[in-house]
Amino acid sequence: MLIEAALQQSEIDLTEAEIILSHLLKRDRSFVKAFPNFRLKTGHATKLKEFVKRRAQSEPLAYILGYKEFCGLKIYVDKRVMVPRPETEDLVTEVIKQVYSIPNRNRKNHWKHDQLTIVDVGTGSGNIAIALAKAVPFAKIFATEIDNDAYNVAKQNISHHGLSKKISLLKGDLLESVTEKADFIVANLPYIPTTRLKKLQPEVSRWEPTIALDGGRDGLKIYRKLFDRAASVLKPNGLLFYEIDGDTFVKNY
Repeated sequence: MLIEAALQQSEIDLTEAEIILSHLLKRDRSFVKAFPNFRLKTGHATKLKEFVKRRAQSEPLAYILGYKEFCGLKIYVDKRVMVPRPETEDLVTEVIKQVYSIPNRNRKNHWKHDQLTIVDVGTGSGNIAIALAKAVPFAKIFATEIDNDAYNVAKQNISHHGLSKKISLLKGDLLESVTEKADFIVANLPYIPTTRLKKLQPEVSRWEPTIALDGGRDGLKIYRKLFDRAASVLKPNGLLFYEIDGDTFVKNY
């Protein structure tokens, strides 16, 4: 089967079909667009049909591909974790901006005994902690996760990116497993009101884990717990960065 014919038979968005095919061929998407008469191997054509069928059933594209790109990094994802959102990159960017706004004379950037300490609460796939570890190499990073499935995905991602010695992955609810004081806390916690969960688009409501979405009656149940506990972990003048509904907020302690 030719690429052109395979794409014409696809029952999903053309762009997504091209992304899936480029993934299967291990080629850039530009190759798929530039060579419509390229003949697919039987295995590729079969796999394409399988993946297209899954996508037609509203399975997130990231689960089908097995990864989501976040801050330029490939993060492994499956149905055990929420798919990282593009807007969460803004949260990471805000933390990085704050880190590098501190004058160098007040911080020995690369001295191991003078590290900035960051806690990523509810790390999920580990995407935020990993992005920060790459961008702030002198930071000491803790990532916490209460859910066993998500914990295992985060562990896999941290190891894959060679950050097992850089990021301390801790099992526990919010900050309960953190024993050191932190300069920054970063959080992208569940904030969807329980009654809204079934009204979300099917890619979310039918596939992503409820534990990563359900924020209680008004959506702020878990955040209120974090706000109450943050003061006991943050150093004086420490900052809490958090995301709600795609917007980034900063709370000073």
